[in-house]
Amino acid sequence: MKKFLALALLALPLAAQDGFDFKALDKLGANSKNRTNVTLDGDMLKMAAGFLGAAGNSNKDAADVKTLVDSLKGVYIRSWEFDQKGMYSAGDLEPLRAYLRAGKWNRVVESKKDDELSEIYLLPQPGGKLGGVAIVSAEAKEVTVVYIAGSLRTEDIAKLSGSMGIPDIGSQLGNLKKGDKGEKGDKGSAKTKEED
Repeated sequence: MKKFLALALLALPLAAQDGFDFKALDKLGANSKNRTNVTLDGDMLKMAAGFLGAAGNSNKDAADVKTLVDSLKGVYIRSWEFDQKGMYSAGDLEPLRAYLRAGKWNRVVESKKDDELSEIYLLPQPGGKLGGVAIVSAEAKEVTVVYIAGSLRTEDIAKLSGSMGIPDIGSQLGNLKKGDKGEKGDKGSAKTKEED
């Protein structure tokens, strides 16, 4: 009963807001030697997009990213580095995974190699659009979580990849077809287990 109450109390702030509450991942930072926290929402996101289209920047890719960023609500990146293996547990990421499972998020990529795990989740919306993207990259001594909220298309993810602190995930999206929405949970996800 106590476990149920604790889980219910944890779920209340998650259900009460539009996006994920990153405070639920604070436990990861307790033993980290380095921590990166990027929060771009509202006006800050528009200001960052303005830098991409600054005077003298005629790069078409930058202009495409700027247009895309205009349709986003927020970009949130959290990264933790640790001195040695075992300084965090996989359970420390469970609040994020529980939030994604409770919503209509689909895990479309799961890539495992040794003690590394990468996952990509998409939030499908009507009309072939996405309402968000969540990326989890967990290695033995580093964890990175990227959460992008807003309206975008599957092919837009590749445009954001490698920009604004977002890891380059284009190669992991190779299995996704244009407009592919996947299935809820693990069904239909593009899982890969890389060989040595």
